[in-house]
Amino acid sequence: MIKIGIIKENKIPTDNRTPLTPKQAKKIKNNGIDLVCQTSNIRCFSDIEYKKHNIKVVSSLDDCNIIFGIKEVPTENLIKNKTYFFFSHTIKKQPQSKKLLKEGIKKKIRLIDYECLIENNLRIIGFGKYAGIAGSYNSLLAYGIKTKKFYLKRLFKFKDYKNLKNKIKNIKINEALKILIIGNGRVASGATELLDLLKIKKINTSNYINKKYSYPVYCQLEVTDYMKKPDDTSFVENEYFNNPELFKSNFYKYSNATDILINAAYWNPKSPKLFEKDFIMNKNFKTKVIGDISCDINGAIPCTKRSSTIKDPFYDYNTKTKNIEKAFNNKSNITIMAVDNLPSELPKDSSKFFGKILIKKIIPLISSTKRSSIIENATIIKNGQLTPKYDYLKDYIR
Repeated sequence: MIKIGIIKENKIPTDNRTPLTPKQAKKIKNNGIDLVCQTSNIRCFSDIEYKKHNIKVVSSLDDCNIIFGIKEVPTENLIKNKTYFFFSHTIKKQPQSKKLLKEGIKKKIRLIDYECLIENNLRIIGFGKYAGIAGSYNSLLAYGIKTKKFYLKRLFKFKDYKNLKNKIKNIKINEALKILIIGNGRVASGATELLDLLKIKKINTSNYINKKYSYPVYCQLEVTDYMKKPDDTSFVENEYFNNPELFKSNFYKYSNATDILINAAYWNPKSPKLFEKDFIMNKNFKTKVIGDISCDINGAIPCTKRSSTIKDPFYDYNTKTKNIEKAFNNKSNITIMAVDNLPSELPKDSSKFFGKILIKKIIPLISSTKRSSIIENATIIKNGQLTPKYDYLKDYIR
């Protein structure tokens, strides 16, 4: 029989999201699946709220066989021979998660990564929309602080997204400002949703490059806009996703027009960078703030040298020394926003959003007696070893 446990998030810095709200947990339990919640004093929903929905709150998940979390589980908290669902941040060989993968193999856990749950070539589950909303808001916040042209209060100070939407109607940004959004997926849709709420006008690529405006505008790029073949032959999207190393960046023509760059696109390590470090020194590079929602360290955005936190969301990149400095230290620096848990700024909304998909798409797969190819393809570790699909990670954990 399946017994699900909701884990306390123990990663530092802490994360207050949950994979299932109290109401959602009750719904699962009412469908005949045993479910408990590990006690937590940081979760956006309190232990009392879970208890009110008849969810047992426990100190240990030792008797659960499936454990749901959000962020990487600290290695000392991994329980032997359990099945875990969380964002492991291992599939791109991220250095910070190497120890986690090695310990997971040692403890013979089954690691299923949310990021790898794919159906019809699309990710099934994630917090993308709320990452986009928070990333877009924080990018504007940084620009306002840097230029002293307008002021926004911190996002986490709003009660929830509904409260933000009600208050944002009174925010007016009259600055002549161009914002460029990279990507057209769920993250990007969240970013554009926030800009639309602020009544910032969307324009096409040609107008973005060539026209000047006395008010804020934004432009959204698809991969066909910012990548191209070296020989300038026709762009085939499937070819790019299968062999991204055969393409090169076409971003440079937008750099002269961009005040705020918001990176909301998934990045394959084989893909070209959006721009190279040396190009930042070019007089045509006018960008003052980069909101790197994707937050791949030294990835598509080469000046994303580290992640930042909700408490301290910004740092500066010195274009001359190529070093990190304190945020807003020098007007000529580029200010970077690279918070890697942005949805935690709207924790209840993002948790509800995530849990709804989890119940609809994933719970039926794990409660079924039939083998699921979706679950199998997202399984990174099983029976003390990497699964064949993820065997390429062997050299990463040596």
